[in-house]
Amino acid sequence: MRVLIRAFQISKMLSVAATLGLADRIGDSPRPVNALAQECGAHAEMLLRLARALAAFGIFSVDSAGNIAHTERSRLLRSDSCPTLHHAARYWTMPSNWAAWAALEDTVRTGKPAFESVFGVPNFAYLESHPDEARLFDAFMHHSPDDRHTAVVDAYDFSGAKLLVDVAGGNGGFVKEALTKNTHLRAVLFDQKNVVGHASLGDCAGRCAIEAGDFFERVPSGGDVYVLCQILHDWNDANCLKILANCRAAMGRGARLLVIERVLDLAPGNTDPTNFLSDMDMLVLFPGAKERTLPQFADLFRQTGYTEPKFIPTRSMFSILETQLVSGTAPSP
Repeated sequence: MRVLIRAFQISKMLSVAATLGLADRIGDSPRPVNALAQECGAHAEMLLRLARALAAFGIFSVDSAGNIAHTERSRLLRSDSCPTLHHAARYWTMPSNWAAWAALEDTVRTGKPAFESVFGVPNFAYLESHPDEARLFDAFMHHSPDDRHTAVVDAYDFSGAKLLVDVAGGNGGFVKEALTKNTHLRAVLFDQKNVVGHASLGDCAGRCAIEAGDFFERVPSGGDVYVLCQILHDWNDANCLKILANCRAAMGRGARLLVIERVLDLAPGNTDPTNFLSDMDMLVLFPGAKERTLPQFADLFRQTGYTEPKFIPTRSMFSILETQLVSGTAPSP
């Protein structure tokens, strides 16, 4: 309990280490703190004290001469690790998250998201006007710390699909993984203009069309598989229904919708604890947003003309909910 109460201090130390690129500057051999401090643009004594504090939790190791080396945990802070926690360490304590979480009590008392109380604008509007934090958010989503994208692609059979439409797919982390492992697939990456403009698809770019738009207005048609990857938890039920209805309007008969989300079990001991942390994050950041149980997802699908979902677990904390249009109904015009 003593450590949990002070966990915010560990989070901030990890963030500083990641921002300085400390883990990236250490290879297989220990390095002297003076050299690292010079490369990081840091004060040598202060950097040493930071490294020693992290080493107390198994993150880096420090010898009596002031040489810093990697541990299994600290290697996860390297930006080239796979999976990497480098971007997660920076994202969770970036200025807007830090300030919004400081106002958690206000949210619990009033029911209003702390983010809008603190900044006066919705989270996504804030990110549009703060490009540095927006890029950090995109990097965090692209480099899923629990290797979510790979886990989902490995768990789902895309062999019968020809065209995948990634709705609100950000800068292409999921669609790139899907195309890499399914060379027969083509894809459409759909998101707002300021987001897809930073898409990074590498060798898969030739098989993926990039289309800008707003899923509250429309969704591209013609796909065999539609994907909403970590999208619905950002929105209240009314907005989720709009998103699902627009996907339904774009889907032909036989098309499938994959909703990729954390699925809560209301008995905390049956759910990974970080799922509840994510639920609290939604509470802080967005009005009405939340992580949902399987019955709650099923109710959203039922209201918008989809079948009961097929639950497909993955090796990550994220699950796949596969659904289709209810037989005998036509897509909305």
